[in-house]
Amino acid sequence: MRFRAYSPGSVTLFFQVVDSEVPYLKGSKGVSVCIAPGALTELEDEGSDVFLNGKEVSGEIQKYIAQKYGFKGTIKTTTSLPISQGFGISGAIALSTSLAMAARYKKTYYYAVKIAHEAELFAGSGLGDVASEYEGGFTFRRKAGVQPYGHVDRVHYHGKIKVAVFGEKIETKSVLENEELKRKIKEAGAIAIKNFDAAPTFSNALKLAREFSFSLGLMSAELEKFLGSCPNATMAMLGNAAIIFGDCNVPSDTMVYEATLGGRASILD
Repeated sequence: MRFRAYSPGSVTLFFQVVDSEVPYLKGSKGVSVCIAPGALTELEDEGSDVFLNGKEVSGEIQKYIAQKYGFKGTIKTTTSLPISQGFGISGAIALSTSLAMAARYKKTYYYAVKIAHEAELFAGSGLGDVASEYEGGFTFRRKAGVQPYGHVDRVHYHGKIKVAVFGEKIETKSVLENEELKRKIKEAGAIAIKNFDAAPTFSNALKLAREFSFSLGLMSAELEKFLGSCPNATMAMLGNAAIIFGDCNVPSDTMVYEATLGGRASILD
C-alpha cells in the first residue's frame, strides 16, 4: 500500500517574526497566498533515500520528520516550483511528507502539522508556511504557531495568479539569522499587520505588501524595476521573485510560472 500527500506552496506577502521557546508557538503572523502546484510526496518501504524531482538529495527536513515517526524507507517528492524563491516549497515538502507519514502510522492531521512545523524550524527554512499551507487559500495568520495553537483566518480572493523569478535564490535561514534584518521585519511586519487587521481586503493586502517589501531593501535591482512597472505585483517573501495578481508585462528572459489559489494540504491515499 502506498501513502501519498499533497501540500500547496505559500507566498508570504508580509510577516512579523514571533519567537518562543515552545516550537508550536514559534513562527510568524502575517498574510500569505497558497498556490498550486505545490509538492506531492510518496513513501516507499524499501530503501532509505530521499528524492526530489527524481534526484537524490540530503533531505534534512524529510529525515527529521522520518526520525520523528520512526519511518525507515524512501521518500519521494515532486514539485514544479523552485526552492528558496519565496514560494514556500520547503514548507510544502515538510507538510506533504508529514501527512503521508501520518496516514501510514495512523496519526492525526494536527500531529502531522506540528511535526512539519518543527522540521521547518529545525532546518531554518521557514516560520509560518506550514500553518498557511495546512489551511489553504489566501490566509491571514492572526496568531503565530500551528493549529490548534495558532490562528489562521482567510481573505476572499479569486483571480489570476502568476509567480516570476528574477535571479538568484535567497536563503531564508541567512535572513532570519541576521539580527538587524530580523528587527526590521518585526517592526515593519507589526505595522503592516495592524493596518491590515483594520481593513482585511485583498487591495489593502497588496498595498501593504508592496510597502513592506520595499522597506526591507532585500530585492534585486531587476525585481525592484519590475515592481515599479507592475502595481499589481509584490515581492514573494523571502525570494528574488514576485507574485503577480492578474496580468502584467514580464521581461521575456524571466522565468514565469502559472499558478492558481491553492487549497488546503491533504492525504491522497
